[in-house]
Amino acid sequence: MSKIAVIGCGAVGLTSALELQNKFGSCMRVTIFADKFSPNTTSDIAAGLWEPYLLADNSEFDVFRWSSRTYRFILKLWQEGEAKAAGICLQPVVNLSALKNYSCPKWVAATIGYNELSDGCLQSFSELYGQSFTGGFMFISFTWEAAVFLPYLQAGVAVKCPQSLQCWLKSDEFFQQKFLKIGGIIKERHIGSLNELEEFDAILNCTGLEARRLSNDETVVPIRGQIIRAEAPWLYFTYVIQSELEDQTCYVIPNAKSAVFGGTQQKSFRTTVSSSDSQRILRNVHKLLPQIAQARILQEIVGLRPSRPKVRLEAEFFKLATGKIVPVVHNYGHGGAGITLSIGCAQDAALLIGKVLKITSSKL
Repeated sequence: MSKIAVIGCGAVGLTSALELQNKFGSCMRVTIFADKFSPNTTSDIAAGLWEPYLLADNSEFDVFRWSSRTYRFILKLWQEGEAKAAGICLQPVVNLSALKNYSCPKWVAATIGYNELSDGCLQSFSELYGQSFTGGFMFISFTWEAAVFLPYLQAGVAVKCPQSLQCWLKSDEFFQQKFLKIGGIIKERHIGSLNELEEFDAILNCTGLEARRLSNDETVVPIRGQIIRAEAPWLYFTYVIQSELEDQTCYVIPNAKSAVFGGTQQKSFRTTVSSSDSQRILRNVHKLLPQIAQARILQEIVGLRPSRPKVRLEAEFFKLATGKIVPVVHNYGHGGAGITLSIGCAQDAALLIGKVLKITSSKL
């Protein structure tokens, strides 16, 4: 049995560890190492909306492939009645763009009920918001809230098999999806160096922003995201406004117990709340939805998105201090789309682990 270490227990790390267990079964013993767990991960701060966001120079092909797999996975859970337990809420999204070179993104084709907004609709929104929109579209998406789904995936009960986790069972069969239920191990421990993991046959690096240090990768940079959580139970639509200027960007994303207003896209390590950012966020949201003035503010918080020119999803052979060569698969740098890309990237990462260890799927 091969021993695999997964570093990180956020949306990317936990789904990657689960995919290893589901694909390779008794061939692998998977151990997750992390010093932060839900509700204290970066994933927990996010609103959890499925939508590719802040992905720098990643190819449209990869974004479509990874994000569509996650979309199908979430849809499957929703269809099987797991929405409440897994933190899933289906909702319509209105996406408006003031970008000069606007084009409808290719990934929209993976979603349910998408359509581009008419000129008349764009004009109405432009007058409401006080900005000229160059394009826009609507589609059906989900919020997948990390504060619910991370504990759900970590340990729990059997659910019907989501096809997009590469589990090709008949729809009436069940499998133990949750990580601890299928033999996974989770250890609370800070990994200061890959040299600490000499006992393992392979390492899966899902450390997000920490990859700057652990992998000496300075191309990973923090994109500061400040959000406001408010009590607004009358909201059922998500709105996303994209602009060349940060001062004009805006999003409103309903969650189960609050609504998330944002946001910022600043290259910065600063995690303190900025009053000027909060004022701008509320001003923009109020222009779009005047009834927001009635919403009670619950929380203001900042998270640092792990951005990179491209998601790093590749294998390398790392020489430890002892001279041992260990295969390391990297899966980090997802920008503002860690949850959106999580399942698709987890599948590719698991395949890479199997390839470097020369193990084929044994479970099914």
